[in-house]
Amino acid sequence: IRAVDRRAFAVHLDVVNMINSPRRYFENTDFIGECFSKLGPYIKSIHAKDIILTSSLTTHLEERRPGNGYLNYAAFLTQVSLLGDVPFMLEHLDKESEYDEAAAYVRSVAKDNSIPLLTW
Repeated sequence: IRAVDRRAFAVHLDVVNMINSPRRYFENTDFIGECFSKLGPYIKSIHAKDIILTSSLTTHLEERRPGNGYLNYAAFLTQVSLLGDVPFMLEHLDKESEYDEAAAYVRSVAKDNSIPLLTW
């Protein structure tokens, strides 16, 4: 980011897209912390989804809606809340009801962990 050297250059963070191995999957709490530690000042928007490691013969990671996977959402939302007013976008869901369920899950994790979320 420093090498690009442009004030308008920023990060759209998608943690799930960067989980590319079983180690990173099982250690996602540490990875979330690392992402926000290194990229925090540059993060201007976030994609939110979840991830599972399937039981297939070869390693296969699949996206899921928030709440249907293994991502540590308490750790994720804690870091997100420190950024202030940053767009947090649910994505890749087929039905409006799935977006409603995903949003409800995110809000419940935030509430259960006393994590402030900016909502409208």
